This record gives sequence, C-alpha cells and structure tokens, in this order.
Amino acid sequence: MEKDDEKALAAPLRKRATVRLHDADSFIDYIKRHGSLTDSTIWGKADYQAGKVEFIGIINDHGEDEARPQWRDHTARFSPEFSEEWRRWFGGNRKTVGQSEFAAFIEENLKDIVSPEGSGLPSGAHMLEMALSFEANQDMRFKSAIRLTNGGVQMSFTQDDDNQTLAKMQMFERFAIGIPVFWNGDPYRIDARLRYRVREGKLTFWYELIRQDKTLEAATTSLIATIREKTGTPFFFGEPFNH
Repeated sequence: MEKDDEKALAAPLRKRATVRLHDADSFIDYIKRHGSLTDSTIWGKADYQAGKVEFIGIINDHGEDEARPQWRDHTARFSPEFSEEWRRWFGGNRKTVGQSEFAAFIEENLKDIVSPEGSGLPSGAHMLEMALSFEANQDMRFKSAIRLTNGGVQMSFTQDDDNQTLAKMQMFERFAIGIPVFWNGDPYRIDARLRYRVREGKLTFWYELIRQDKTLEAATTSLIATIREKTGTPFFFGEPFNH
C-alpha cells in the first residue's frame, strides 16, 4: 500500500474540501474566494414538481486546456432554504382535512391570502369570515350546495336534531396567496382551487395549488441569475459527478 506522506507536511499540496453552505451569499462568497474563472464551474439540479433545488460548485474542475486536468475534489453545495410560508402551503397541498382543521389553517395563515385589484378573488377578510363560518357549523350536518353567479358556492347546514335550523355560508372555489418561495426572498402569487367532499353529512376540504412548480422555477431562475452575475463562473444544468 502506497504511503500518504502529505499529512506529514506543514501544509497540504493543494486545496481539497467538501462544504455545504446555508444561504446564497455564503455560496457566492465561497466560490469567489477559492475559485477561478478558468477552473471552476457551478452546476444546478432541480425537480420543480418535487420541490427540490440544489447547486454544486466545483472549485478545481477541468478547464478548457486538455493538458491541465484537475482533481475535481474541492466542492461547495448549496440547497436554498424554503420559506416557512412555502413549507406550510406546499406541505398541505392536496391533503384532505376536516372542517375544523381547515378553518384553523386558514386563520393561522390568513396574512398569506391576497386579492389583487380586479382579480375578483376573495380577500383575506372574506376568507376569514368563511373560516369562522366553518368553525361555527362544524357540528352541523351538510345539507346542500348551490353554485353562485360570482363563482362561489353557498352551503347549507342543518342540526341533526332540528331540520328547521339552517346555517348558510359561502365558499370560494378559487383564491390566491402571495408568499416568498425561498427564505427572505421576494413574494410570488400562486392561485389555488378550494375543494370539498361530503361523506355521511360531514364535510372535508383541501386546496390545490395551481402550477406551483412554475412559481418555484421562476424563483430558481432569479436565484441563478444572481449567482451567475456575482460569481462570473460558468453555469451548467446537470449532474457534475461520474457514477
């Protein structure tokens, strides 16, 4: 077995490291501190449907000179941290919940709901009113749903022991949220559909984010532009390592 005498030296013969950075500025600064425009590369991998984004910087990558190959063992990794708002809404996407749980979720995340002027979408105040109606009627049985001309749905509930006692409320089929994708990032608008199902007189709800993958792609594209501009390092989409 060949003996490694490098550790006996006062300093290593060359740089080698595998580091993971936690924010874009640190990743950019590390690339600029240790890299060069001729021998460094940055690689991007993304699965927008699954909500996964990662960047890999290879400090000592092969350059254009075939006579000067590099070891490719000094690397920096960075996976942008998603905002708390994104984690909540993306994590609950398409998950069916009970009436009370859904109302609590709307109340807790009310500040994320937006109603752009002229959009015809419900405001946060309207969504809160709807959520409170859900809570007030959670022990009632669902009776009927009537589609309204404004695109919403009016629901009727009845007490199990008094069919004459009715409570009515409106449910909006579509609403919008404005949230940052990445931590400390700019907010993006995402539209959502509100769905419900009735079983044995009880309501369950869920929402479906509309093309949230395109929102993630837009936020990632903006981040890539910042990384490319501030580092000047060649950027590639793909897998940088041999398997």
